[in-house]
Amino acid sequence: MARQQSNESGEVFDTGNYVLNTLYYINKLNESVNPEAIKCLERKQQEELQRLSAGAQLEDQQGCEISWDSLLCWPRTPPATLATLPCFEELNGIRYDSSRE
Repeated sequence: MARQQSNESGEVFDTGNYVLNTLYYINKLNESVNPEAIKCLERKQQEELQRLSAGAQLEDQQGCEISWDSLLCWPRTPPATLATLPCFEELNGIRYDSSRE
């Protein structure tokens, strides 16, 4: 008989089965990844693939690359330019006035 144990949120998982434990942790990891972060990373990868297929070297890229800062996906920015993004309409349950720049 497998020993059962609770995690921090009170969910019970089987600690006697490696495969079930692994699947449980993979599922929890998938739930914790922000879908916007995934979209941002996909956009970055697509841009890099396009540049490589055009014969460009990744080392030749100047400026800032696409990046995720845990809230926003920042676009690739050429040297000596400033990237700006609009304010949130809502963040963590707090509404913001996004009508102003």
